[in-house]
Amino acid sequence: MNKIAKKWAAALLSVSLAAGFCAGCAKQAPNQLNIAEQFGIAYAPLQIMKQQKLLEKRLPGVTVNWKQFGGPTAIREGMLAGEIDFGFMGPAPVLMGIDNGMKWKFATGISFNEMAIMVKNPQVQKLGDLTKNDRIAILSPACTQHVLLCMAAEQELGDANYFDSQLVSMSHPDAANALMADTEVTAHVATPPYIGTELDSGMHSIYTGEEIMGQPFTFITGVAMEDFYRERPKEYQAFIESLNEAIDYINQNLKQAAADLAPVYGLSEEELYEQMTYRGTIYSNRLEGIEKLSDVMRRMGFVKNSPEMEEMIFPNVNS
Repeated sequence: MNKIAKKWAAALLSVSLAAGFCAGCAKQAPNQLNIAEQFGIAYAPLQIMKQQKLLEKRLPGVTVNWKQFGGPTAIREGMLAGEIDFGFMGPAPVLMGIDNGMKWKFATGISFNEMAIMVKNPQVQKLGDLTKNDRIAILSPACTQHVLLCMAAEQELGDANYFDSQLVSMSHPDAANALMADTEVTAHVATPPYIGTELDSGMHSIYTGEEIMGQPFTFITGVAMEDFYRERPKEYQAFIESLNEAIDYINQNLKQAAADLAPVYGLSEEELYEQMTYRGTIYSNRLEGIEKLSDVMRRMGFVKNSPEMEEMIFPNVNS
């Protein structure tokens, strides 16, 4: 990670930490539960939780508020301010937060969701075919997609920092629109359903996340603050039970789940089913590949330390 990208990521984190510590981590009312997610099919179990009101059944009288953000930075800030109880994001921002003293831990996995580096130019078949004029859309500096892009650049080009001056921070929907339109964005580190949309529009993939990592890995994780885990055990347990129920429902009723969620994602049942099974997408509460990612991030300078797994998870986590 070059100095500009490193300063950007550090500045975002330091602002978040300062805001959180100065605010004293304002506590939410015990009759509310606030959950933050992002965009994409990786978050399908949360949509099932909403539709079936699984949390409300376990927590009668508790108001459940769902919030959706375009990237992990706003979620981190909301959690530091005490405005979000559970946040969902890739593992890399969680590892950065832990490394910088943020008092949160992994609470669960949610999906092994494919990532792909999508490109527009049919002549681009590898990263080395991109020019200095190409711009690559990622969610934010030091997000999981950014780390995977750095890993691919190191593997192919021998330089993890190769593309740092060519990155554009965008939400997945905005990045997909930019890639398919006539803009400077010619590559997108994408996830389903945006991979499918881009493939249908003539884009193609040059790398997948599993190819880069060399193994399946948890792509989306759930986190909670240590104070929330300690002070609201009933709500914490209810959330974990509800999420596990939603994951089980999808895995046991995949076609029905696709039918349930097709209107949510604006796709046909057939299209959504295909996306939910794309390249081995798995919905699971397990955490896998986190230690490998942490080690890579330490080596590349994203984080200073690579803690033991037991230090980064709550006791319920299946790893």
